[in-house]
This record gives sequence, C-alpha cells and structure tokens, in this order.
Amino acid sequence: MKTAITTYKDMIAYFGEHSFKTCGFDTECTSLDYFDLEMTGFSLSNGVDTCYVDIYKNKDRKAMVGLLKELFRSHIKSFAMHNAPFDLKVLHKEGITEVSDKIFCTMTAHHLLNENSQHGLKELATKYLDVVPVTFDNASVRGMKTQEFYDYAMNDALWTFQLMKLFNKKLYELDLNRLFFEVEMPFQFTLMDMMINGVQVNLEELEELRIEAAATKLKLQREIYEMSNIGYSLQPDMFTGEVEFVSKVKLSNQTLDKLFKKRGLVTPYKTKTGAPSYGAETLVHFEGNEFVDLLAQFNIVDKLLGAFIVKLPQHVAKDGRVRAAYWNTGAKTGRLSCAEPNMQQLPKKKKKLTFDYKRIFEVPEGKVMISVDYSGQELRILGVVAKCPILISAFKAGVDLHLMTANIVFQLGIPEEKMITTHPEYEALKEKYEHERYIGKNGYNFPIIYGTTSYGISKNCGISEKEAQVGIDRFFSAYPNVRTAIQRTSDFLRDNWHVRTLTRRRRRLNPDDKKSHRQAFNFLIQGLAADMIRCACNKVRKIGIDNPHWELKQIMIVHDEIVFEMNEQCTDEAVPKIKDAMETAMNLPLRMPVEIGIAKNYSGAK
Repeated sequence: MKTAITTYKDMIAYFGEHSFKTCGFDTECTSLDYFDLEMTGFSLSNGVDTCYVDIYKNKDRKAMVGLLKELFRSHIKSFAMHNAPFDLKVLHKEGITEVSDKIFCTMTAHHLLNENSQHGLKELATKYLDVVPVTFDNASVRGMKTQEFYDYAMNDALWTFQLMKLFNKKLYELDLNRLFFEVEMPFQFTLMDMMINGVQVNLEELEELRIEAAATKLKLQREIYEMSNIGYSLQPDMFTGEVEFVSKVKLSNQTLDKLFKKRGLVTPYKTKTGAPSYGAETLVHFEGNEFVDLLAQFNIVDKLLGAFIVKLPQHVAKDGRVRAAYWNTGAKTGRLSCAEPNMQQLPKKKKKLTFDYKRIFEVPEGKVMISVDYSGQELRILGVVAKCPILISAFKAGVDLHLMTANIVFQLGIPEEKMITTHPEYEALKEKYEHERYIGKNGYNFPIIYGTTSYGISKNCGISEKEAQVGIDRFFSAYPNVRTAIQRTSDFLRDNWHVRTLTRRRRRLNPDDKKSHRQAFNFLIQGLAADMIRCACNKVRKIGIDNPHWELKQIMIVHDEIVFEMNEQCTDEAVPKIKDAMETAMNLPLRMPVEIGIAKNYSGAK
C-alpha cells in the first residue's frame, strides 16, 4: 500500500504503525551537486508498505528530518538504494551520518551480475519487474506536491526493494556475494566520502595555468604548421584579446596521412574503416621523430586544455572545492569512471608537458596532501594470477623485472643479483641497457600478457618480426607459467563464455571473437587491480575512522592512485599505517609496494 505523508504528525503516526527494518530507500533533491543540494523528500518501501515523506518547503521540515535521523539510528537495520553513494551523501548533507553499514546498492549488484548491460533503475524495473515506468523529468513545472509525483517517487523505493530481493539471490548463485558485501558495499562509503570532500582548487593558479597551456598550444601549433609549410594567421579574440590560431587546413586524418607519407613514415595501424590511423599508437610507434613528437605533445596539451582546464571552473563550488562524480559501474573491467570533471583525463606522466598542471590542486592551511600509488602493480598481479614462482621470487628479491626480461630477450648475461635494485652496480647497468630495458618493458612485459603478437612487437619496437618472435619464445621459456595461464584463460572462456578474477568478478565475452581472448586475460589483471584499490580504500577509511585526530579525508582517485588530505601534524603517525594498509589490502603471495608523496599540493605529492 502506498502512502504520501506531508506533516510531522502523520509521519509519527505512520512509522509508529509500520516497520521498515529492511527497506528500499530513495531521496528526491533540488540538485545533484553536494554543495547546493537540499533533500525535498524521501521514500521507503518494505515490499508491502511504501511511503513518500514530502519535506519540500514544509513547516515541519526540521522535525521530519530529525525523525528520519532517529529511524536510521535505531530502527532501520539494512536498506537498499540504487546508486548508494548519492543517497548516502544526501543523508550526510542533512546531518544523518549514523546509518547501518548493511547496505545494498542495486546498481552495483546488477553491474556484477551483468556488466555488459545498462544499470538505470527504470530500465531494470522494466526488464525484471515487468512494469512500465513513468518518467518525471520536469518536476518543477508539473509540481512536486502532486499525487503523480508522489507515486513516481514511491515507485523508486519499491522497485529498489524488489530488485534487491532478486539480485541478492542471484549474487549467491553466481558466487559473487563476498565480493559484493565485503568489498563493494563498504566501498560505497568511500565513493560518498570523495563526492562530499572534493579537492581544493587554487583559482589563481588555475587561471595562470590556462594562460600557460593556451600559449603552449599556440606555440606547438605554429611549429607544426611551419614545419609542414601550411599557411596560418594569428588573430586577436574580439572579446578577450587573446591570440587565436586560424588556418584553412585542419590536422585531419587525411592531412596527417599526407604529412606522414611526405616524411617517409608509413603507419602500420588502421582505423575501423581501413584507412591509415594517426592516433596514439602511431605516435608512440614513431616516437623520436621531431614532427611526431611535436604532434604528440600538441595532442596532450590540446586535450588537457579543452577537456579539463577550461571546463574546470564551472565545477568549482562556492567553497573553492571541486567534487567529481565517481561511477562504480562505468567500466566493464570494474575500474572506476569519473565525470564533472573527469579526473581520469589527467595524464599519468608529465614528461611531454612544459607546464605543471597538478599544482592547481592544493590543501588548506594546516593540512597536507598524501598521494599513494602502487608500484609495479600489474606485473605483480601477473605473477600471482599466473602462479609464476620465477616472477614472485624476483619481486620478493627486489629484482627490476623490466631489466630481467631484457636480460632474457637480448641475452645480456647480467647476473640476477646485479638486477636487484639495491645492488651497487644496478644503476649503472640500468643506464647502460636503457634501450633494452625499455623494450623489455614496453615491447614484452606489458604487451605480451595482453596478447600482442610478433607483428605488434616488431612495429612498436622497430625490429623485425623474426627478432620479435625469438624474443617472445625466450620470454615464455623464462616464464612458462605465464603461457600456461594465458592458455588456461582462453580454454575457460571457450567453455564458459566468461572469465573470473581471483575476487570472483566476472567478465562475459564471446569466445568466437579473437580479441575476446586477449581481453579475457587482460581482465584477470585489470579487474583484480580495480578490486585491490577498493580493498585499500576500505582499509584506510577504517583506520581513519579509528584515528579521528588525523582528520583523514580521501579526496581523489586518479587512475590507480589514491589521494588523501589530512592533519599535517599527524603524518609521522599516519603514513606508515596507511602504507601498510595499502600494501596488504589483499591476502596475496606478494606484498604490493606503494610510493607515497607528501606535500601542500598535488604536484609536490606526486
């Protein structure tokens, strides 16, 4: 039965008669942004009784929110939400922080069950509950105090409760329950934290960065066009006075084709239509060519400026902090996605940039920023996934695996003990065999485990296919367990149409598609890495709660790097514990070392 509640008196009477110890829960708000949002109402459903409590412009609002706070503190033992981090942050904004940790996010549950599908509540209700949802996208015009709107809001809580019942059973059937309840659900609170905390932005530095990046882009454009004998002009913008680059010729794929061929550069890569491709792979392939390096640098600056720096001010709240939206269900591998702004657009490395874009993110007075990044995470996970004693022993001994692979592929004859990073001769050997080590890393260690062939290695490394194949054979002879693991994964995919990580996360792929076999083994590593980040966040969050004087806040996840803000006076006490928690986030045969940076801004911490 559905009931709309509009007064404090009716709310007391209703919850005195109805139990919602386990329920579906949903909020309605004025905004999606934490700094501006205000809860206008909320729905609860136990599958039989469903209610909507309207607090929008309500004289009893304060008392009604207070009663909801008491319900969460003493009555509601477990509850389901669709996109839990959002509803949790709404509750937090209203001062409701004492909630049960027995939560169930139906969006995340469905992503584990069917990572290839859409996860919207209305779509799932249509698909699994056989209902026809009514959209209500214009509440401000059609009225938030109408029965139509109340029914719309109540349906969200009811459907969330019903989906929880369906998905919960399926999670156990597919052996996903531990991953869901022990990893994913605690992580919802970390996602909530980041969307509440945000990261402080220095607006003066941001404007200086915008000017610097725009000048760098203009300089690179001029150099590329002058090198290519293409005409251009510089014109001042009529409003800002800033110089704009104008040319009738754009750097399209067709133009680049002519410019590359003119220099005798023939790309081995193709677009989906079969035309020559001049994307990132081609630029890496011809790295070292002056024109290509300029073009690669221009692309990085152009993307960073247009997609991030220029748009960032619109995402900065009144308190000077930017709060990105992190999505737990945005990638099929389990990795996070991010929007408004997309922090994943920040380049991993700064070597191709002449300006420091990370300096704009800072901490308030009395705080420090701590950046924690896993070192060699993927290759260590490879050793664990492949159950390779050689790799595991090498990492435990502190061997440089890229130099070790180069030593195998090129038969350099370096004794193993000298490849240990603490050996007195290591740095000299690393410098002497810098080129071979580079190929060991980017030609074999990473590409081979993701299915690259001798053709791909030859093109990437500038060697013949015959030489590349010899290197592959030597690689697998040295690490036979890796070859076995790749084959075992392909066989499992062929028999089951899916593969699983060590955490039991599934990836469903078509075994008849060749690329699926490469994706399958890639997923075993990427998916486990993603869950390791979750486990690390959960562990550090608990330590932070146990040590409130640290004032520890998680503020960003950028790629595989976790960034915190904390009390400057507590770093000596906190950092060793954070480091240990990160390195032991999962119970694996190998410790996963991290690199930690501490500074007043992101640039210094990184």
